Amino acid sequence: MNSQTVQLLVSIRHRDEILPALQGGCDILDLKEPFNGPLAMVDEETLRTISEFFSNHSVTVPLSMALGELVEWQGKSSSTFIPKEISYLKMGLSHTASKKNWYADWLDLRTRVEDINSTTFQWIAVAYADWQQAHSLSPEEVLTAAISSQCTGLLIDTYSKRGQSLLDFLSLEQIEILIEQARAHKLTIALAGSIHHENLASLSDVSPDIIGIRSAACRGNLRTNKVEEAAVRSFRKQLDCQYALTESG
Repeated sequence: MNSQTVQLLVSIRHRDEILPALQGGCDILDLKEPFNGPLAMVDEETLRTISEFFSNHSVTVPLSMALGELVEWQGKSSSTFIPKEISYLKMGLSHTASKKNWYADWLDLRTRVEDINSTTFQWIAVAYADWQQAHSLSPEEVLTAAISSQCTGLLIDTYSKRGQSLLDFLSLEQIEILIEQARAHKLTIALAGSIHHENLASLSDVSPDIIGIRSAACRGNLRTNKVEEAAVRSFRKQLDCQYALTESG
């Protein structure tokens, strides 16, 4: 177990969720639209209002943003406005398992996004635990691609958001092997996918760098509800307690 405390990432969908996430104790703010998919982008108007918030308030936590799925960008302009405060970008690889040129397309899109925004981003590769359902690459294949393309990190998430968690698709042993391999190449490791309080005891044993939540941060544990400070604070408290217990043990 690493001595470093695990970081908490909270996904938000509009500016009204920023303060509840921050005041609840999140370490990383993540922008996505849960109504439209596991890694759907927020719309451009929402991005602009969020950017305005950052311009008028001192927000010191890192910011990440989801770009949707790679296949959604086929034939699409990559002129999407990305706030200058964003450090990390990620996109899903669903429906790429049968596409021979997915890797080249992935690298090309990353280059175009950076060129248009005149910024170098830190890219997070996304492996879906339920990769067969997502018609995606296996987590092992995504990890290999992340290493070869010099990604900053690897996120292991779920494509389906129907109540099943990360641990319904991957065993702790499988997750631990992926984490060890990724960490050997100095990749940051994030785990997400309907993670709730009851999953923390198990996940503390595999020592991720980041745990990401959306539904556990929302009213009633529903990812389409609004992020609430009390829900984030409760998860943060249990996360810290669990990892303190694991380290002391």
